[in-house]
Amino acid sequence: MKRKLRMVLAGVLAVASLAMTAGAASYDNCADRLSDLGLFQGTGNGYQLDRAPTRAEAATMLVRLLGAEAEAEELDYSAPFTDLDDWQKPYVQYLYDNGLTTGATATTFEPEDTCSAQMYTTFLLRALGYSDAAGGDFTYTGAVDFGKSIGLVDYANCNETNFLRDHVAAMSLTALNTAVGDDADTKLLEKLVEDGAVAASAADDMLAFFDNYDAYVAATAAMNEETKMDISADVSANVTVADQQVMSLSMPMDMKMDMDLENMDQSLISMTGKMDMQIDEALVEAGAETSVSQDVAYYYTDGVYYMNLGDQKVKMDMSFEDAMAQVSGLDQMQNSEPICLIDSIDVSGSTMTVTYSGAGMSGLVNDVLGEMGMDADTAGVDVQIGDVTSSVTISNGTIRSMDIDMQITMTADGVAMTMDMTMDCTVNATGDRVTVDIPDDLDSYTDLIGGADAAA
Repeated sequence: MKRKLRMVLAGVLAVASLAMTAGAASYDNCADRLSDLGLFQGTGNGYQLDRAPTRAEAATMLVRLLGAEAEAEELDYSAPFTDLDDWQKPYVQYLYDNGLTTGATATTFEPEDTCSAQMYTTFLLRALGYSDAAGGDFTYTGAVDFGKSIGLVDYANCNETNFLRDHVAAMSLTALNTAVGDDADTKLLEKLVEDGAVAASAADDMLAFFDNYDAYVAATAAMNEETKMDISADVSANVTVADQQVMSLSMPMDMKMDMDLENMDQSLISMTGKMDMQIDEALVEAGAETSVSQDVAYYYTDGVYYMNLGDQKVKMDMSFEDAMAQVSGLDQMQNSEPICLIDSIDVSGSTMTVTYSGAGMSGLVNDVLGEMGMDADTAGVDVQIGDVTSSVTISNGTIRSMDIDMQITMTADGVAMTMDMTMDCTVNATGDRVTVDIPDDLDSYTDLIGGADAAA
């Protein structure tokens, strides 16, 4: 019976870990924010974020993003491109006059061709004051990489292989919070207000959101730079299948880690605590226990993960470095907080309550599953995440406590499992005050997968 319980627990924890690592993500939240500023209008059929943008649409979106639509509509068309419809001409003319486009050829703009991530990144970089002219700041072929270097492009807002209007909205929002050229103190939205392109009253809420976001990112970055941490965490979860609760879990843990950022597989991790679990009697043999309470311990050292589950000590090879190499952008996911994934930030004293976009997180998780061959198309697996709320307490510029609430639904072979999870964390110590204790009996652990000594 306990083996079955462990299998259920492993499934729950696997879903939770995918959710935290967060394809066509849905960035309606970004389009809504831009629309509130008058910088995004969508089409006659709504935002249509789930399809690729055309070059003409990208030009239109960029002019609107710059708050220059009214100015563009007053222009007489004199650009050399002969393949534009009348409605397209004002936008392309504005970009042409301001050095933001040179067309596809000397005489064509090719308005109905698909706009790529590289192309839209180039548009945004030019709008931010960077040049791709000879000897300039970046090259067209290196636009996306340059965008990453200045924080314009991140793992969430840009999909180079499947670039959608979705990503146009996400990148455009990011651009508004990006510094203009060499002026590190002026963001694009601030410049638009200074230029009169966006009314100050309309921008106040967005600028306040940007300020809170920047403070939150700085605090998370400070915490991420700590390679040695002692954290107390209390994890609880309720799992339902077909609207029937099948399991509840409570697991307070003490976690200590000494991370080697140059060689992740040489990191040291110790997690010890107690697992209390109640499981529906329908999932166990008749008359078997439906509750389990046992001490648990997990350790990581020299690229091996050790699990002490009370009556069973098992181990398995686990390479952090290989995992990061297999899933593109996973290392970035550990170290950044894309603004497109955040719906709101509320501040009260030293506490920030950050609500993440469930739609955006779901898209990212399903992208990761796809790269692992486990998505809906290849394995019938789909993950949907409700809004994720994280309340953090910040002291001296870094996070000292974090409470997370989330709901995750995983559907596999037509069966949906929903987990409501909370995790309350407190940072007890950082730096040299932290010592990771690894037991000296690791040679007594048996292989979990494969090998003659594999556990039964």
